[in-house]
Amino acid sequence: MISIKLSEFFDIADSLTAKIQIGSAKRSIHNFEYGQLIADRFDEVESVFIRLNADDFIELILEESYSFQSVASGGYLGQPSSAALPCLWIPQLPVIIKTNESSQITSEQPTFFSGLSWKNGGSSFTIKPSRSSFFDFNIWRLPTNFSTEQFTSLQFIETEGYFLLGSHGCVKKPAELYRHLVHGSVYDLRYSWPHNKKCFSENEAHALYTIFSGLEKQTGKTIYRHFQLQLVLSLIQRQAEDGGWYHGMWTDSSECHYRLHTSGVHLLMDEFQRTACPQVKLSLEKAVSFLSKTTDTLNCGTWFLHDSLELSEQAMNSGPFKWIANKTFGKSVSNMLVLNTHLDTSIALNRYQKITGDNQYQHLVASALNSTKAVLGLKTADWLYKPLFWAIGLTMLPTEKASQLPFPIRAIKRFAWQTLIKILPDIKSRLPRLVMPNGYIDRELSLRTWAIDYQTINLMDLARHTYTFTDAFYESILDKAMEFTQTSGLIKRYRELSPDKHYSVGFWSEALYYRCLSKPDIKYRQWLAEAMLECHDLNFGLSPSLLGTNGEALAFDQQVAMPLADNPELIMANLAVGKNKEFLLVNTSANPITISWASTPDPKLEWCDSKGACLSKNSLVVNNRDWIIGTHQG
Repeated sequence: MISIKLSEFFDIADSLTAKIQIGSAKRSIHNFEYGQLIADRFDEVESVFIRLNADDFIELILEESYSFQSVASGGYLGQPSSAALPCLWIPQLPVIIKTNESSQITSEQPTFFSGLSWKNGGSSFTIKPSRSSFFDFNIWRLPTNFSTEQFTSLQFIETEGYFLLGSHGCVKKPAELYRHLVHGSVYDLRYSWPHNKKCFSENEAHALYTIFSGLEKQTGKTIYRHFQLQLVLSLIQRQAEDGGWYHGMWTDSSECHYRLHTSGVHLLMDEFQRTACPQVKLSLEKAVSFLSKTTDTLNCGTWFLHDSLELSEQAMNSGPFKWIANKTFGKSVSNMLVLNTHLDTSIALNRYQKITGDNQYQHLVASALNSTKAVLGLKTADWLYKPLFWAIGLTMLPTEKASQLPFPIRAIKRFAWQTLIKILPDIKSRLPRLVMPNGYIDRELSLRTWAIDYQTINLMDLARHTYTFTDAFYESILDKAMEFTQTSGLIKRYRELSPDKHYSVGFWSEALYYRCLSKPDIKYRQWLAEAMLECHDLNFGLSPSLLGTNGEALAFDQQVAMPLADNPELIMANLAVGKNKEFLLVNTSANPITISWASTPDPKLEWCDSKGACLSKNSLVVNNRDWIIGTHQG
């Protein structure tokens, strides 16, 4: 049997030289005979990832006397018998995992302890890992002056639940970070199709960073800042020498998904805007340089690719999708002309030059804008696409509306579902078009797929794009597409699709957040309130940007905290920009709610209900399934 004292792990961590340092946050890595230790240190607070791998039994010994209890934050807080000793926090119970050669997770299962004992005031437990799997756990050591109320007492805003843009899951407690952050790397929650493995995800990391930035802003808890820094350390550690982050979702090789990579770029930019850390800037420069090369040249400008499989026909054929060869706009045959990643990359490179002053990619961004204009401006074959998408639009109706259609129209709807959608890729290949006459925007040009759930993702990215490039010509395209999405019944239709399609409303909320920042129209506030209710009802949680700490939308010095209601039935969107305050409160319950404030709102705020009527500040009531809004122009 191998006996290891837990205190030895912290002793080793204290003696290690930092491999990565961001301000006072440091990450160290130590390999030993039976595994690996990754130690993150934030001044006197430490978080240690321990991975054990052996064929023999391993006895883990906790020498001092600790009392462990589950806490509101999730996980278990260990209180020592002596006040001179540090507290311990274990966010998740240890797990046994298996990984492949690319460190993707292929299986997880609970740990089974073969022995548990107490002696001489301490305790120990025994496990039996194997060489083919790992015993993983994470433990935090908290100094005696650290307030454990950060774990034991949570405000409602900390448990509302927040939507994750990568896995489409929901994080509801602080400890749930460690469902994603496994042994120092951030993973998607899902076992990816088609190879059934958990892959790395910068999308997930960026959403978590934004969420914890918001919770730090609202609560002042230092643990949320530690979480943010731990995410930054994890991204920098995993970054390849060429600046890229690689994933391998669709093949057994580690292809790069540029959409995920771009989220990593945004996360680093968020951190750099806050701290101007040289290490973050160095990693950011490498990541942006890598991203700038993920291009294809069209006869109308630069197009940013979706993933590295698009770099060649051979690579595309190794993926799981069927596709159609074409050379629209003179593009490479293997370029699928995926819209959302092209928009996202354009935004990221423009933001990079804005916050760093590095203008070397300026001409690349200008060229990408030209190709965006050309592709979105395609109005090919209106005579065909108008009736085609009238028919296909019938398949987007919720059952309640569809069932009321006359029989001949229902027959057309059935024909559209069974036939027209299947031949649509061939039609697009010969008559290229992404923006359809009815307001629907297709995801790409050349894949043999139908991704109705990507409508709201495209709208999120178009809303972000118009917010970034304010003189964009296609604002009318965005407005028409959003109107179609809201009024056609598509959002309700998503509920009736398979569970993996329900997530679309989370991206719809993100799109509406950006539209509210861009436009004062009350209809966008109404739509956002309805989207928030839909997210709540489907248990997806609020989209991260609604906390008001999305660094892409707002510079760090423009982010402000919300007044907090002490009513769990109320959810809130923070639409404030610096001195201009705007807060949307939505009542999720079936009864009117009189607001009880947990933090005093700014007395200058003027409150109105959803009909525009002014409300008394002395007793604010939010009607059932309705909303109010507080504003003040500073």
